Amino acid sequence: MTIVTEEVTQKSGRWIPWMIVGFFVVVAILDGIFVYMATSTHTGVVTKHAYEEGLRYNETVAAADAQAALGWQGDVRFGEADKLLEFSLLDANGESMDGASVRAELTRPTQAGMDFTVPMVQTEGGVYSASLDFPEPGLWDVRIFVEWKQKQYQQTKRLVVAK
Repeated sequence: MTIVTEEVTQKSGRWIPWMIVGFFVVVAILDGIFVYMATSTHTGVVTKHAYEEGLRYNETVAAADAQAALGWQGDVRFGEADKLLEFSLLDANGESMDGASVRAELTRPTQAGMDFTVPMVQTEGGVYSASLDFPEPGLWDVRIFVEWKQKQYQQTKRLVVAK
């Protein structure tokens, strides 16, 4: 007669604690990478004086409300061929506003240091114009500033200037 003996192998659970330790080591390494990236990349600060600008926010809102209450209507036009910037200004009744002080600030959003300001002269009733000489073609933002009878108005428009 033959005696068969079964070898019973016990499954060991000794690897489970090492899996838990390995999991936390991976989490710690990833946390270290994220902390390094957070402290060494862009801080997200857009302005150096955010607190002061935040305090002026109410002034900006009040100025926008005052401008809306005036009811003035401005229209910015740009002639690509002759590089002539025209701005027409009408009061709340739709009548032209003559004798205003008007200037245009032009800024290039893609490159600092190319900004310039030009005064605009009245060419006809309520229409002010300026001939522009852009240093570079491309994208430009124009902001029109108007002062008339101690009241202020401003309007912005984005221009694309060809070569």
